[in-house]
Amino acid sequence: MLPVPAPQRNREAAFLSLKERLAAARRPAPPQERRLPCDLPALDAAIDGGLPAGLVTLEGALSSGRGAIAFRALAAASRNAFVAFLDDGGCYPPALAEAGVLLERLLIVPVREGGALARALDTLLRSRVCRVVFVRARAWSAAIWGRFARLARETGSTLLALLDGPLQAPAGLPVLRLRCRGERLVLCGRGSVGGALLGFAFSVEPLARTLPSRTPISLQAMLLREAAPLRERSLRSARAPQRTLRTHA
Repeated sequence: MLPVPAPQRNREAAFLSLKERLAAARRPAPPQERRLPCDLPALDAAIDGGLPAGLVTLEGALSSGRGAIAFRALAAASRNAFVAFLDDGGCYPPALAEAGVLLERLLIVPVREGGALARALDTLLRSRVCRVVFVRARAWSAAIWGRFARLARETGSTLLALLDGPLQAPAGLPVLRLRCRGERLVLCGRGSVGGALLGFAFSVEPLARTLPSRTPISLQAMLLREAAPLRERSLRSARAPQRTLRTHA
């Protein structure tokens, strides 16, 4: 004769099963990671659709294309949200407006001293007001880097940190590193006299553990304010072709 289960044991099992099903139904679905396109199709495709939330470092020498990527990201984010620029004296709003940044959604924070810069950055990230925060990084300790990287991830913000010269972010903290290198200038005309600058070409090497490839990508940043007159000039004169000039990175 088979043993008959105790009614109390049956009730407990049914209660635990119902509790698990209700908890699973109330459990929110994991949020989809928001990506911020840079309006550079080749780069966006290489980094899974755009810049992720968290710390993103822009590395390279002067005139290596770092600013072009940062300005494109600020422009894209300013269409739907506020963005912030921590200004250590080098911010030029007309250049940001020319790149497409909506100035009415741009918060410029003038700050130069290192301690004040860190406090302003901490306040901005905790406020959750700005989708993108741009800062020229200092030689901060690993603890400070870690705090900013964690805050950016938790608030869903993209922290764009421009690294000058030998500055390096501690390993493992940035969710994405973009290593930039200038390649050549794009000119219109022959020779330096009468020639005009159309823009410049640069390469970007994306570095992240989640990316399948770190092959450098070649990009071009063209000057918008010169586009119309230079295009008209090149159509009128067949002897003024575009050419490139190699630069030393």
